[in-house]
Amino acid sequence: MKLERLKPEATAEQRLVVRNKLRVLLAAIGTLAAVVGIGIAVNGLLEFNERKVIIGACVIVFSTVMYIVMLSRAS
Repeated sequence: MKLERLKPEATAEQRLVVRNKLRVLLAAIGTLAAVVGIGIAVNGLLEFNERKVIIGACVIVFSTVMYIVMLSRAS
């Protein structure tokens, strides 16, 4: 992305394109974070480590909340 698209004199269409790209990036990060959380939780289950399971669940919840907030801001 070029910085000229973020300047105040950029057109509304250019700003919309940049915002949409940022939303897609946030969605990808949220999805990958949920996958990491699932991996941590499964690893904790295999090791009978309660702390890892709780951390994995917290990562999943946080990434889900971030994803929902991103979607609600889009509309």
